[in-house]
Amino acid sequence: MTLMAQISAGDLVLTPIVATIENLAGYGWIMGYPTGVKHDKINFYGREVSVTNPADFRSEDSDTCLNLVSFTERPLEVRWMECHAKHTQTFIPLSGKPFYIVLPKPTQRRPDGSWDESKKPEPNLDDVKAFYFDGSAGIVLCIGTWHELPFPTAGNPNFIVILTHETVDNLGDQDENEEAKGGDLDKVRIRRHFGHGIFIQV
Repeated sequence: MTLMAQISAGDLVLTPIVATIENLAGYGWIMGYPTGVKHDKINFYGREVSVTNPADFRSEDSDTCLNLVSFTERPLEVRWMECHAKHTQTFIPLSGKPFYIVLPKPTQRRPDGSWDESKKPEPNLDDVKAFYFDGSAGIVLCIGTWHELPFPTAGNPNFIVILTHETVDNLGDQDENEEAKGGDLDKVRIRRHFGHGIFIQV
């Protein structure tokens, strides 16, 4: 069955937009270009090596871990979305191959960084977008940004994923609804929460 044949009335169909610094504002930062603050203190090599900080990367305590995640192509349907309260999850492609990522903005995190517990712990589909990355750069998500794992467009690419050990543990505690929740994770099943699917149309 083709992807379009799976789409029914009420499903949300997203047309990807190119990931740029401007388009990603409020969702995250592109990791792959020398933008942002330059670290002038790191200057052993003079002009030969330049270090910048293109993202507001955060991870509480010392729980950060580095994983190598291998992908195969899968249907362009968003089945789950998750967000993290304690770190800026990061996806860095190693293959140079294009991919899509679907993101709604944070729902519980206020602009000042505090949390609004009165908001539902689920994505707001009014601002969900699909972003196209050409494979030359990755993404650092804002804390609290909802996301599905990247959708590769070809082959079986590998990604470096920076996250917390707590998230890894939380993901291992899948409940009877095929969802997971913990101190650094809310992972929800889209059709269960919204009654319809989300698809990327290319």
